[in-house]
Amino acid sequence: MPDFAEVVDSLQAGHAATLDGVWGSSCALVAAALAREAPAVLVVVCPRLDEAQGLIGDLSLFSPLEPVRFPVHESLSAERMVQDEAFGDRVRVLKTLLGPQPPKVLVTCFPALLQPVPSRSRLAEQTRTLRIGEPLSLEEISGWLVRSGFQNTTAVELPGEFSRRGGILDIFALDWFNPVRIELFGDEIESIRQFEAASQRSLERLEAIDVTAVVCETASDGGRTPSPPAPLPEGEGRLAHLADYLPPKSWFLLIEPGELESEGRQYLDRLDRPQGFHGVADVIRQAVKFPSVTAAAIATGSLEATCRLPIESVERFSGHIDKVREELDDAGCGQEVFLICQTDAEVRRLSEVFGGTQLARDGRLHFSIGTLQNGFRLVPDRIVLLSSGELFRRADVQRPVTGHRLRGRAIDSFLELREGDLVVHLSHGIARYRGMNLMEKSGQ
Repeated sequence: MPDFAEVVDSLQAGHAATLDGVWGSSCALVAAALAREAPAVLVVVCPRLDEAQGLIGDLSLFSPLEPVRFPVHESLSAERMVQDEAFGDRVRVLKTLLGPQPPKVLVTCFPALLQPVPSRSRLAEQTRTLRIGEPLSLEEISGWLVRSGFQNTTAVELPGEFSRRGGILDIFALDWFNPVRIELFGDEIESIRQFEAASQRSLERLEAIDVTAVVCETASDGGRTPSPPAPLPEGEGRLAHLADYLPPKSWFLLIEPGELESEGRQYLDRLDRPQGFHGVADVIRQAVKFPSVTAAAIATGSLEATCRLPIESVERFSGHIDKVREELDDAGCGQEVFLICQTDAEVRRLSEVFGGTQLARDGRLHFSIGTLQNGFRLVPDRIVLLSSGELFRRADVQRPVTGHRLRGRAIDSFLELREGDLVVHLSHGIARYRGMNLMEKSGQ
């Protein structure tokens, strides 16, 4: 049976491989090891969104590389895509993949790959470069932004807005973290400055900026389920796919392939019109065009080179402090135990709690700061990794990984709202503003 080094050699030769015995958060350890060897982008595909977010957190424990998330589109079909943060994040990832420094690790979930993306030609057509010293017609670019779904406002606050005042044009493109202010002298661009929307404070002067305004039609599925944009064709009706943007020597890591396919089928079954999405088999086919490795706790039969990793799951802990001390000693008997905590304060507290254990007295209990979803045991190295949450049967708080956090603000009138805005109602809590309708009651 080949070892892990032979699996890497197989990938470098353009072949596929299978990893068996990948337990718990060791998926992140495997991804970190593969990313170190991959000649281009390593695309890590998890079955579900929460698993992708958890893996991103775990990766920071094993690698200095900063992973990029390719999110799943969760907007309702009735909402305008230009106001959707996930749509902006997806566009930003696509542009980064085409840039001079694509990310080393890209983490996503299978439903995100079922959703089509703008084709490369479409993205190029809908991207304009504004540069200092070049002419610009405010009338023409304002019309282009409106046709692309941007909202003309008095002051930009959110992605998908622009504002025009005399010879000044503020734009907040959907894939930007901050808006930019373009000042004209006559009909020529004099300056481009990035600024903070809330404070209007200037952040950086730019020589040029790319403005992407992808027109995106929504696919109606009867309003029952979240629905991303309808496909944008490339060539003879072919749906564009994330794989179309990847550098040639990229690798894929497919985690639990059986669950990937099952999750994909369930996602498509929830849609009334799945024709606007990629099929499960098509996504798998796109992935295996690249050197790919599948990883699972228990591997299914495969004709590919299969490497069984010497990794084991760890015991479940009772969660009761008095018992946990003894359980920790038993689990780490004769091994080095690394306890992953989220904060320095937690390290200090648990150092006191477990200071009297045999592991601590022998100097075999170590503390690290980070996140770990599920512990595991590296058998040959006699190393056990555990999270503090596992010991006490509590789930660590996982904050969603997003490109940027949109700030809220109080409003004076509902007239300031636009369709699709998220609001917090004093009596009813979180809601989404759907607009106004003229209603008839008692004949009036």
